[in-house]
Amino acid sequence: MKLMDRDAALQDLLEKHVFTEWIQDLALIENNFLSRQQAIEDELIAALESLCQLATVQHEQGRKGKIRYIYISLLRTRVMKNRAIYRIDAYDENWFLDEAECAVEWSAGFIFQPLFNRMAKLEQLKSNYARKITTMDIEQIQQIEAVKYHLLTVEFLKSQMPVFVVSPSLARMPKAEVCTIFAGEFRDDSKILCRFTSDGGAEKREGGSSWIISS
Repeated sequence: MKLMDRDAALQDLLEKHVFTEWIQDLALIENNFLSRQQAIEDELIAALESLCQLATVQHEQGRKGKIRYIYISLLRTRVMKNRAIYRIDAYDENWFLDEAECAVEWSAGFIFQPLFNRMAKLEQLKSNYARKITTMDIEQIQQIEAVKYHLLTVEFLKSQMPVFVVSPSLARMPKAEVCTIFAGEFRDDSKILCRFTSDGGAEKREGGSSWIISS
């Protein structure tokens, strides 16, 4: 290999081993999902139902108002440790000022594992670049690449909202007149997955409650 400066070495690594490699991971992710689809879907719904049960208990104890927001958030610090952990929080009308913590965790490992495997290979490849590329560079690449896998996770979450909205635990949980479920990064950018309303203009009605799946 010809001698390169740091920028050239990093560009070479990105072009040869990063920019398009994620496309190959799509088939791996699909296989991961199909091989244990029911278990994956059940694990998510179980986590969401556990959150609803916890929120209901806190409401009955007078520690929390009716739930107005549910956030499903990627924890970037866990990604750095090769764990695809999402934190699911329930908040009342006080939003982030809600003092009663109500949270569970859920793993999207079936989506992120191919990314972690690729980054492990990059760690080995960096020795080919005469110390021009460091472990910190690989970690930064992993954080940037993680966005693609997070977007896939958000689409999976959205696909499961029709199942969650008819769950008994959600029906029992005290909800505000408008209750919104978001997916994004922890206390950062997020996308609306589903919104419950008290009016009759929603697309469907379940158990007397209206809900809308975001497009």
